[in-house]
Parts: sequence; structure tokens; C-alpha cells
Amino acid sequence: MSDTNGEHSPYINVVMKALDVLDTFRRQEDELSLSEIATHTNLSPSYTYRLLQTLEHKGWVRRRPGTKKYHRINRSQMYRVGFAMQWGQLEFSREVQRGLEEAADRHGVQLIVVDNENDDAVALRNADLFVRQGVDFVIEFQVNESIAPVIGHKFGEAQIPCLAIDIPQPGAIFFGADNFRAGLLAGGALARHANTRWESQVDEVLLIELSQAGPTPQARLTGALHAIRDQIRDLPEAKVSFHPSRGTLEEGERIARELLASQPPTRRILIASVTDPCAIGIARVCRQLGRTPDNTAIAGHAGTQAARVEMLKPDSCLIGSVGFFPEKYGEQIIPLVLKILGGEAVPPTAHVQHYFIDAENLATFYSQS
Repeated sequence: MSDTNGEHSPYINVVMKALDVLDTFRRQEDELSLSEIATHTNLSPSYTYRLLQTLEHKGWVRRRPGTKKYHRINRSQMYRVGFAMQWGQLEFSREVQRGLEEAADRHGVQLIVVDNENDDAVALRNADLFVRQGVDFVIEFQVNESIAPVIGHKFGEAQIPCLAIDIPQPGAIFFGADNFRAGLLAGGALARHANTRWESQVDEVLLIELSQAGPTPQARLTGALHAIRDQIRDLPEAKVSFHPSRGTLEEGERIARELLASQPPTRRILIASVTDPCAIGIARVCRQLGRTPDNTAIAGHAGTQAARVEMLKPDSCLIGSVGFFPEKYGEQIIPLVLKILGGEAVPPTAHVQHYFIDAENLATFYSQS
């Protein structure tokens, strides 16, 4: 870049123009249209629009709901958003937290994080804490459907808007998996495995539940079974069984020992698990029992790093997992939160995109695992 004398300028032109856009908002209450900003800065409307989109993404300006007017955000007066994470010991929960923290920082939001510790009593105490602190919004992540109405009531009474991740909560926007569709992807992959490697001969289908979470994640197993039945005709009811669990790796190991240790190695078994940790636990025990994809195929849900590592191991029975991409939750949730706080109407449900991740397509979604 050169100045009018042909010498190199120490200034970055695009930054200067972005600051010119911000300077058009002389007072905190100013609301300006795209054309007004473009005229004031002597920039083209298309270039001004791109600058505004960038500044909005970074949390410096925001468009008023239902209008074409923009206003500048006072970043010294941040929204205070509480995030109650499911459990810090879970990889999925940590990935959601990391994505939320990064997005909150980009958008000028103060994120207050507490850990529900996968415990009902702790989750209820954390809800009371957010009420006492008078936060502007709560992002709730806990998996026990029985206390969701209680938490929803607490925030409703305090008039604190809320978004619930994965488990519906009364009065809250739902954000999370499209569970039936995710299950279809898992079941379809299991059925293709049986069709291509076992000549469609299936001796048993095991469906591993997340008991305390209720019917919402259960739809993953409904979808999985639907896809399996669609591709493997005349599958008798007697070959299908559901098994409750808490979704942990230890539960997967326990279930695998109970259900597989006495099975003949020639018996061909399809397994769909609501969670990745449980699927990984089953895969580990299968390895100890000498079971391979020649007789056992497991599909998980979430696409966590631990699952991606497991599916790359030679002869792992975990053939893949439906990706939820928790590391990207923040970049979707925080803008949604800001729309709600700005008074903008949003749909009651926001689903993430899903893809079945296996050893063959892993590099398409993750460069390193």
C-alpha cells in the first residue's frame, strides 16, 4: 500500500474504512441504514455491507430486529450469559464450552460458566445461582428430562430467557441434534455394513439407550432401527433388543460384557448407541473378546475425538459415528442468543447438521484426529 507520494503507508486501508464505519455512529442511540453509512463514509453499498457483516460478526454493530437500521454496540456493557455445561469430564461438553467461549469473545458477550456435573442437585443449584446473579440469558445443558421443567420454571419466574441444548426444557429454545435423522444415518451405515460384509445376515440388533434423557435422544434409536429395517427386510422382532444405560464408557463396557461375552464369535451383531462413550466402551470389550467387523458393527452418536480415534484402530468394531460437531455449537448459539435478546423472533427449534463419519471420510471433516 502506498500513500499519495508513492511511499509506503503504515496504515491498513481496510481497517481504516472499518473504523470510519464505526465512527458514523456518533452517539450510542444512533441507528443508521446501510445507505446512510455508505454515503457518510463515501464507500460503495456492497463494500459497506461486507464491512457491516464483518463488524456484526465480531460483535461491534448489530442490526435492529425487524428493521434495516444498524446500531453500534457498547462493548463496555456486555450481555451476561450463563452457561450451565453438562459435565466437564465429558469431551463433548468441553467442546461445546470451548466453542461458546470463542464465540462469546468474538461477539462481545460475557459468558459465565458453571458445571452441572451430570448431577440433578448441582444443576438445580446452578439454576438458582443464575437467577440470583440476574444474568441476561441462560444456555442450559443437562440431560435429565425429569428436572427440565423445574429448571424451566425457575428461569420463567425470573423472566430470564433460555436456550436448552439437546434436552427440551419448557419455555426454552431447543438447540441440538435432529435425533431421528441422526439415527437414520447411524442405522443406514450399520445396514450397509451388514449388506456388504455379511450378505445381509444379521443375528441380533442391540440398541443402547440413554435412560435418564427421556424420549428426545431415544429418537436416535428409533431412526436407527427404522433404517436397519428398511434395508434388511424381514428382521424378526426377537432379534431386536433395547438396553438402558447412563451413556458412559464404563456403562458400555458393562453392557458389552453382559451381552457379548457368552456369544459365539460367529454371531453377527449390529449395535447402535445413543452416545459415543458407550459405543467406545463396547468397542473396547469387543477387542478383548476377539470380535471384529466380520461379526460386530457399532455406530455411535456425536462424532467426538475419542470416537474418531477409536474408529481408526485396525479391526475396530466401531465403524463410525454420526457427527454433531460440538466445537461449532458456539458460532450458531451465540448469534441466536443475541437475536433473542434484541427482541427478534426466532424459531423454537434449531438443529445442527449431521454426517456419518467413518475412517474413509474422516479427513473431509477433521484434518487431525
